[in-house]
Amino acid sequence: MLKKLTEEQQARLIDTAILEFADKGFKGAGLSRIAKNAGVSVGVIYKYYEDKDALFAACVKNTLDYLDTVLQQVGAVDAQGADLPELVRALVHQVQTSCKDHPEYFRMYHQITAGNASEQGEKLAELIERPSAQAYKAALTKAVEDRRIDERLDPGVGAFFFDNLLMMLHYAYSCSYYKERMDIYCGKQLAASEEKMEDQMVRFVLNGLGYKE
Repeated sequence: MLKKLTEEQQARLIDTAILEFADKGFKGAGLSRIAKNAGVSVGVIYKYYEDKDALFAACVKNTLDYLDTVLQQVGAVDAQGADLPELVRALVHQVQTSCKDHPEYFRMYHQITAGNASEQGEKLAELIERPSAQAYKAALTKAVEDRRIDERLDPGVGAFFFDNLLMMLHYAYSCSYYKERMDIYCGKQLAASEEKMEDQMVRFVLNGLGYKE
């Protein structure tokens, strides 16, 4: 009989699987390698997950739960009546912090959105994007109504372009290629300073929106 995993062992299995899927993609990931790195047998994996699809789905849920927690933290700033600059700064800061703490979670997210698991991606696109889209669109709609930004801007389109910038920042802080790309464009010294990069991105976004104090 296979021994039941403790909560800590189950968490290690998921974290190991996330790292494998993040680095190898869905097709390239191997259950035997995941089992070895997690310190369990392949049989134990099948005791908890029907197949690789089921394990991948569990990993996706784990990363989405984490992303939702990050978004809730930014939402708490919004609930306090923060203005647009404060919200933009909070979002940029959360990207930097969360990517530093769990870069593999964001590489996993990129695997989904890049189409390497297109069937999973199609099912999860609404779940992944809807909360962010609603939050960003609401913030921009309010800024337009308050005449703080260009009134010709469509809030939905603005939210889309803003999220694109945040996605590229995710890449820069979680993927080696894009980290090198950031160093090339910004210079290693500036890119190494999270505080300066945060300030520069906030300035870029607000200037692009035509924000008025």
